[in-house]
Amino acid sequence: MFLTVAKDALRTLAKVYREFSVESTIHGFKYTILAKTRLERSVWVIILLVSFLAAGRMASLFYERHQSASMSTLVISTQYSTSMLELPAITLCHGGIAMTHKVVPYLTSQKRIYMPHGLTRFDFERSLRYLREAIYPKNYFPDQLDQLQHILSANRLSLLDLFGNVNPNCSDFLLLCQLEGQTVPCSRLIEPVVTYYGICCAFNYEFSRGNLQSSTKLLKRRRSAKVGSHFVLSLLMRSYPSEDRAASVMFGDGVKVLVHERSTYPSPKAVEFTAAANHETIAQLDGTVLSSTAEVLELSARRCSTSGPQDPRPYRSDNCQIECRDSAVWKLCGCTPLSAAPAVTATQRAAQPCDLTHIPCLARAILRTHSVVEQDPRCTCLPDCEGTTYKVALASAPLNAAQHCPRPFYKKVLQYENVTALHLTFAGQMAMLQQRKLVLSNINLLSSLGGVFGLFLGCSIISVIEILYFFCISFVVKFKEARKQRNISLSLSSLGEKHN
Repeated sequence: MFLTVAKDALRTLAKVYREFSVESTIHGFKYTILAKTRLERSVWVIILLVSFLAAGRMASLFYERHQSASMSTLVISTQYSTSMLELPAITLCHGGIAMTHKVVPYLTSQKRIYMPHGLTRFDFERSLRYLREAIYPKNYFPDQLDQLQHILSANRLSLLDLFGNVNPNCSDFLLLCQLEGQTVPCSRLIEPVVTYYGICCAFNYEFSRGNLQSSTKLLKRRRSAKVGSHFVLSLLMRSYPSEDRAASVMFGDGVKVLVHERSTYPSPKAVEFTAAANHETIAQLDGTVLSSTAEVLELSARRCSTSGPQDPRPYRSDNCQIECRDSAVWKLCGCTPLSAAPAVTATQRAAQPCDLTHIPCLARAILRTHSVVEQDPRCTCLPDCEGTTYKVALASAPLNAAQHCPRPFYKKVLQYENVTALHLTFAGQMAMLQQRKLVLSNINLLSSLGGVFGLFLGCSIISVIEILYFFCISFVVKFKEARKQRNISLSLSSLGEKHN
């Protein structure tokens, strides 16, 4: 029975192949049937096999190229309006991290700190000079840091608590704030944040404690049309005299300014400059917006990462690297660094914060962090598929003629010494719009495959439909007819035998 069915199937397949070869649009098939001699038919069979192999190999190469193709960055427009550009976050870090005018009241107040046996107030003030080690751990002064940590431990104080009491507050050194020419209380625009440089003050920063709800209305969706001499933000800041500094992260007078996207953490990767004391500095921003097309490959193929609708915050490569650094420090030293990313919760931060006893480990960890991050499979921080970057052009001049300007902003200058004036504005009305686009999309792949099979076999989508029709539909119909004819023949032969 099985042999009979197999013979019928082979005969039907041969019949269907003859019809397909004659009718097919694929070049060369009809000559395997219509050629007069066996040699000619054999030659055409070989030609078809070689063509199929070549087309398959070329199709495989095109597919591999499609899978490995990264995204290219194209300049879409250089006339993108700056009024559509999101304002950056501005982080202000005072050069002094421990000020004498803050330390003295801290020591003499009703909540004055307890001095362990053998240590005095003078020891505390002297050891504060080396507080810079908490920001830039080098382990150059282990004895002095041990003294300071002994005092902190006796009073159950963390480094963050210490910085909060001896560091200049935002309300201390920010004298006047103007947003788009209007004087606004600085507390409505700026809040303290913890950064690589200690406790700083941030404007328009997404991860601030209160999210600056009041400034959201003032900023009109965090955009501004002010350019040139029409300043977006003007700040008047106090720079204390050098004798008032117990510890500092800067060797000059002024304020460190970080310009970064509002959804990225303030870090050394931000655009950074110093607004010098007794100077007026104008920072002109030049923004570039990066977007990506909807056509994206798998994450491993496109070599950049974007944010999904389910993500609580936008993906940023800089944030990923900082979070990986925090993870590496935890693995190496067993503590959370002072400048841990906002992704670290307050509970995690308080569980095991780094203190001055960790300085030797933190100093060594600087050299080892990179290798630890490389071994962490979660730390494959791909570049951004989208975001906004900023360049800053600076113009600065001594602030020694404020008396000649009647504006309230400059009248305030005359009331203080060592004043720093900072203005931020857009350099022009136009920015650059860039777009990440796949080098080879699915349409490119389909076109390439169509060209390959058309070149070697002269076939198209219609040819695929022909194959499905002849070897699926037509084969089944003819096979059923063949089986029906065989059953009829068997029935007639059995009736003839009975009649005989």
